[in-house]
Amino acid sequence: MPSFEVQVPENRSFVYRLFKLETSVGREVKNDLVLDDPRVSRHHAVIRQTPEGWFVRDLESGNGTSVNLQRLRPHIDTRLADGDAIRLGNCVLTFRAAETTEFGGTSSFRQVVQKTPSDLLVSSAVPESSNSPEAPAAVYRQALLKKERILRLFYELGEKLGSIFSLAEIYDQVFEILFEVTPCARGFIYRKNDQGEYEEVAARRRAEGEAGQPLPISQTVFEKVTRERVSVLLQDAQQAEQSLAPESILVNRISSVMAAPILGRRGLLGIIYADRQDVLETFSGDDLDLLNAVAVQTGIAIDTVVSHDRLQREAQARANLERFLSRQVVDQIMRAPHQIKLGGVRQIVTALFADVRNFTALSERSKPEIVVALLNRYFTRLSEIIFRHGGTLDKYIGDGVLALFGAPYVGEMDAVKAVRAAVDMQRSMAEFNRELVAEKLPEIEIGIGVNTGSAIVGYIGSENRLDYTAIGDTINTASRLESAARAGQIVISENTAQALDESFIIVPIRTTKLPGKNISLRISEVIWRQER
Repeated sequence: MPSFEVQVPENRSFVYRLFKLETSVGREVKNDLVLDDPRVSRHHAVIRQTPEGWFVRDLESGNGTSVNLQRLRPHIDTRLADGDAIRLGNCVLTFRAAETTEFGGTSSFRQVVQKTPSDLLVSSAVPESSNSPEAPAAVYRQALLKKERILRLFYELGEKLGSIFSLAEIYDQVFEILFEVTPCARGFIYRKNDQGEYEEVAARRRAEGEAGQPLPISQTVFEKVTRERVSVLLQDAQQAEQSLAPESILVNRISSVMAAPILGRRGLLGIIYADRQDVLETFSGDDLDLLNAVAVQTGIAIDTVVSHDRLQREAQARANLERFLSRQVVDQIMRAPHQIKLGGVRQIVTALFADVRNFTALSERSKPEIVVALLNRYFTRLSEIIFRHGGTLDKYIGDGVLALFGAPYVGEMDAVKAVRAAVDMQRSMAEFNRELVAEKLPEIEIGIGVNTGSAIVGYIGSENRLDYTAIGDTINTASRLESAARAGQIVISENTAQALDESFIIVPIRTTKLPGKNISLRISEVIWRQER
């Protein structure tokens, strides 16, 4: 079966088998071959098989597609030859026209190609002796009954695996069909981890004590399956050549072995391995056909579970991020999660502090339940305004809010966005207070301070608990400006004032020395009650 050797960024690679007449390639998860590379378009290219061979076509991708360093014209088919290197963004797909299918050695070590469920229907389950006219009808009847049982179990397996989102349940279903239909005495399932190593994730024995002490599996068979991605059957291990029947099989009197690769969208996921000691009942070609078909379904089921888990984690991560960041910023982070690292970078930000005035008196006059409800409504309003203007919600501090503009991504209009957000906050509080008065609840007034300057921005904390925040004198100064603001007032620094356009009404207040500062600062007020 033709395939691609796929090399993706960060020196990762896998093999993708071309099992369809047309294979879509791109960054979008709905593609057959998904490439997680920002330089790859959502729908980048398509690979097609025709009677003349295999062809690649670029779909007007943003960064283009090349074959052997020759850029392709969009929507023009280019024929592929064995060894051709297709480059899409930072990914390279090396085309392999076919895989080696010859073994050498003895027929006891038998290879069977991947089969689809429909192929299983036409696979012969009737022994060779049935070709003789003397073969009794019972032979046919027994074979047909076996075929019916296999098809029924396989249909049930497909239905169950399609609705299961637990890997452990998938493994149990695989063993159920193997132990019911084949003479399997021991079964093992191995999964490939992130380090490329194979770990045993499930195992079952037909009966306690049947095979004595736990026996090692055949590493020769294991390596053959994982290296060449083929299914193998060792029907008479004790009579096979030494190169095919290693010492572990001979010493432990294992009579029959079969194994199949579990293949997924991103290559080899693992292996299903089964063996038996009883020389009177060995695995047949039909057993390997069944194992192969089960492995195909298992790969599909594992892909489904992994995709489901990944989508759930992404949804949870997005929900967590959207509590603090605007959706545009969350989208950028989700596209490149590897960029999230412990530490920070120095950049220009505009910090906005907003704080409730006379909150202590408000708390003393009202019941705790009322205060909590008011704060939740107040924080909801301010958070929505911050996100609407492209800001990042750094944290809630008691009854106050710290928002950052220009973090994590710096823009030319960060100061303008911050002050516009401050104006909307004050106007929103005026509207909010009208609602509170109608509900006979205490009013809330806030003071706001805004400052622009350099700060260290990034993920601060430990490897287990990170907070996205900003640190530096710029943040401290914004806090001091907020403390200097009266109820309903927006106080900004000179740095912020110089970054604003003419749409704002700015009134200089004074030059003052803020608490904790050694130098005097020129501060101004933004007039927001007048129509502009």
